[in-house]
Amino acid sequence: MTRPTLLSLLLFPPLLAAQAPSVKLTVSPAAEPRPALRYELLTPGREKVAGNAAHHYLKAMLARPTPERGKAGEDDKKVLAWEEAAIDKLPADEVKEYLPRYAAAFRELEYGGRCKACEWVTAPAAGPDAVAEVVGAVQGHRELARFLALRVRLELAEKRYDDATRTLRAGVQYGKHLAEGGSLIQMLVGVAITNVFLAKVDEFVARPGAPNLYWGLSSLPRPLIDPRPGLDGEDALNESFLPGLADLRKGPVSGERALDVAENALRVMAAASGEESPLAAFGARVGLAGYASLVQAEAKKELLARGHGPKDVDAMPAVQAVFLNSFETYREVADDHRKWFLMPHADAIEGMARAAEKAKRMAKEKDKDPLLRAFLLILPAVEKVHQSGMRTDRKVAALRAVEAIRLHADAAGGVPKQLADVKQVPVPDDPLTAKPFEYAVTADGFTLSAPAVGVPPQKGLELRYEVKLRK
Repeated sequence: MTRPTLLSLLLFPPLLAAQAPSVKLTVSPAAEPRPALRYELLTPGREKVAGNAAHHYLKAMLARPTPERGKAGEDDKKVLAWEEAAIDKLPADEVKEYLPRYAAAFRELEYGGRCKACEWVTAPAAGPDAVAEVVGAVQGHRELARFLALRVRLELAEKRYDDATRTLRAGVQYGKHLAEGGSLIQMLVGVAITNVFLAKVDEFVARPGAPNLYWGLSSLPRPLIDPRPGLDGEDALNESFLPGLADLRKGPVSGERALDVAENALRVMAAASGEESPLAAFGARVGLAGYASLVQAEAKKELLARGHGPKDVDAMPAVQAVFLNSFETYREVADDHRKWFLMPHADAIEGMARAAEKAKRMAKEKDKDPLLRAFLLILPAVEKVHQSGMRTDRKVAALRAVEAIRLHADAAGGVPKQLADVKQVPVPDDPLTAKPFEYAVTADGFTLSAPAVGVPPQKGLELRYEVKLRK
């Protein structure tokens, strides 16, 4: 991999893991709670306080306990067993004895989740340094989410549903705040954390006598994660890898200045990649100038087509024209991907696939452009981020449908023959197809499923619930 903005795909593969292909639950009929929004899964406005959530999340990171020497592996095995145990088999006394070491961190997470603002910018870092800061914090965020989710399991085991809801709320809000933190890495980590707590919602609704979460789930924003902060932050981060780009955009510069900017940018990107790349081969000024002289005619032609003034383009030294054109070409291809983030999922799937094909064609056509080739390596990761958001919103919609069926079962004494028979509340459509979920009645409950989608269909986006109804 050539860009550190893609390190999350290398270092943290669980962040891109597909959701469980089939969720098996046994649920009880459940009426609407009173008040209806008693179990909201994000902090309601009436409970928000002044402050910056990111400050409290960083304090939570600092409050994590230090593992006892020689006991880290032993503790991890114990915690893993608690995570995998059926709720009814969870050794509550042992978990209660263990979790207080995270009490200070949990208080900060909960307070952060109530803050009105979340601003993650804490230092004017740019380029590789900025990426290193984000990547360095990832493991800590995952650790905090893991143990907060364990507290949800303890509260569910003891049927403390109000407490479990407050912890779920803190977890979902934490994931959302992180996902909207200003980079694609943070978006991936935040979405993953959000899905940790949505999986706990599965366990919540399966508990005997669990309250209905339909309105709590329905009050979540759609999409749950706003992609704009991550995309905007990624744009700024990408440009920080190209120090001096602003000078080249203003108008013609001297040949020496253009060479300085291009050579420095190539050096920064090569250092950030941690490996030899095609860019490094052009690091010598002579080689860079020679390459630019060979391709400047095409670069200047493309700059003119984008609306640059003929006088400016004619006055540009070859390196400036080639360097600027490479970045602007990338910007066009990147926008073809990113514009689909802003559309409903069902409309975006085919458009994102077309954009991906266009990027592949561009990579072949411009295979001798080292800068553009390096930037185009980012785009498959952008597609993965988009898929992670789709997966999350499909999960929320499916859970809403399950809860709508629980409402119906409470009123009608059994599951509906078809989803259209549910009249108590609207049953959401699958956001990835804009059609109803696939539904079938079984001998003791129902199944709710959604197919793989995409061009071609993407594995990992499919979803299936197999639900039994308690009598």
